[in-house]
Amino acid sequence: MPQTVLFKGYTVSGSARPAQGRWQVSFIIEKDSRLIQKTAFMLSACAVSAAEQAAVLRGLQRVNEWEDE
Repeated sequence: MPQTVLFKGYTVSGSARPAQGRWQVSFIIEKDSRLIQKTAFMLSACAVSAAEQAAVLRGLQRVNEWEDE
């Protein structure tokens, strides 16, 4: 089940789905209902909940990087 967090005015969502024995993980960053960024990456050897949390954490990290610039 996808996870969503509101952080510094951005909505960050993460999800995971099986792909060739691994997880295709993606996060979406939106602000004011506008897509800001969507990124996907692969993970292996973890539970789906951990993969989804990793997606959200990577999205939050990206937002933090923007705030630091």
